[in-house]
Amino acid sequence: MRRRTLAAAVVVAVAFIFYAPTIHDYFTQDDFGVVGLFSQRSLANFPRWFVSPWTEDIWGYVPDEIRPFPAASYVMTAWFGAAAPEPNHLLNIAMHAANGVLVMWIAEAAAGLSLVPAAFAGVVFVLLPIQAESVAWVTGRVDSLPTFFYFASFLLYVRSDDAPGSVRLQADYWWSVALFFAALFSKQNTITMAPALMVFDWLVARRRIELSWRWLRPYVPYVLLTIGFLALRYALFHEVAREGILNAQRVREFLSDSSRHLVRLVAGGPGVRHWMWKDTAWIALPAAVIAFRPGRWRTAIYFAVVWMVLGMAPILMSGYYSPRHMYLASLGWALTLAITIEAAYELNKHRLMRVAAAVAATVVAVTYAIQLHGVVGEWNRFAAISHAAVTQIEREAASDPAGTLIIAGVPRLSWAFSVPYSVRPPFTPTDVTTRVSVISDSSDHCCNAILWEEYTRTRLREWHGRSDRPPVVALFWNPQTQRMTRVSDADDPQLRTLAGLLLEAKNREALDGILRGLLTDYVALR
Repeated sequence: MRRRTLAAAVVVAVAFIFYAPTIHDYFTQDDFGVVGLFSQRSLANFPRWFVSPWTEDIWGYVPDEIRPFPAASYVMTAWFGAAAPEPNHLLNIAMHAANGVLVMWIAEAAAGLSLVPAAFAGVVFVLLPIQAESVAWVTGRVDSLPTFFYFASFLLYVRSDDAPGSVRLQADYWWSVALFFAALFSKQNTITMAPALMVFDWLVARRRIELSWRWLRPYVPYVLLTIGFLALRYALFHEVAREGILNAQRVREFLSDSSRHLVRLVAGGPGVRHWMWKDTAWIALPAAVIAFRPGRWRTAIYFAVVWMVLGMAPILMSGYYSPRHMYLASLGWALTLAITIEAAYELNKHRLMRVAAAVAATVVAVTYAIQLHGVVGEWNRFAAISHAAVTQIEREAASDPAGTLIIAGVPRLSWAFSVPYSVRPPFTPTDVTTRVSVISDSSDHCCNAILWEEYTRTRLREWHGRSDRPPVVALFWNPQTQRMTRVSDADDPQLRTLAGLLLEAKNREALDGILRGLLTDYVALR
């Protein structure tokens, strides 16, 4: 028991060590809208979130997302400071560490691994570079939290009475059901639990499939909860699982995204290229090692294929590419590597082979650790730019004349979907937009293109129509160097002329293009 506690402590320590640099990182991207909204809500809203979209209409539309548990988590972190990023980051890291420990326990209970390979699986899970978005980004908790409930539910199911055909009345079983309920109401991608349990029982636990109530009974609560959840979605949104976006083009995009996801999961990197034939070596080597251990192939197929497929399938309905969508599925790769290491260790009792297996495990962990360090550094940089942008615009609002037009050129990875929330309370003491007008290109605006155009043109007309001719200030942050460039019409009168040209843009695309060009081709080059 002491060895297992120590192994769990190692997994937790690795998670905190590598993500500690993010604890003081400022908010980025969607954080401003989400954190700002829930800083104004209380847990009294919790029952209502089961039957209404959790982010309301802050993005300019009503999303089809029922997520009361993530909503509650943001309310609770706001108790420690509405504009304090530290409580949010600490919770994110804690969730990631807990998930790493759950991976270790699943490796023992479901994959039958001994303690050291199981702990290796947990360490790999927390070190995978693809996980950084789910941990370093405050809003990334919308994937780590449902995954926590999903992992815990799966683990407790496996640990419950495994006698074939029995009704699992133990506390573990009913806690598993309860945690699955929490998973469903944290994110809709967790609807795969029932097939995950059925295939596990058949493939790994070797329980024969029977067309009988006795065989079906253990799965009934999971199936009923899934059906009830999907029926609720249909009642609220008139769709079960975003099937309205499903067409041939979306399937092609899904296959393309999946290819990039697999490269990013297995080999690391930025996820810009697709799977290539040379990448099969990553899969071929573990497969070759496991092939010499007949007792491992069922477990390996389950976690390397079934778990990964079920974890990635909901991406088909996501509609966009994001590495955090692989958070739940990544357990499959972590366990595949752990199964391979243990199989290699057992393949030959010769000491040299055991040393080789240990060296291979170390190389894998160190490689992922080095890559993760670089990715976390990128999040640090963009968080620093985000904080600098909020601080500078707040300073401009305090020192510039009322009605000043501020054109903010903040990198998308710092401020996507953030304007105008990033310059309003709780992130600034007062609503900056009541004194000055802040505009950006469409990628930094909170809402869809139509609302962005209306917002931007309104601010431009208000500025241009004032009789006191307030100034215009353009700010641009270099995404690599973090250097800020500031230009005002007092420095260069041409800026006022260029800003005025924005009003002449014939359509939304032209307005966005002129605005981007002003920032990147004029301000940034000064």
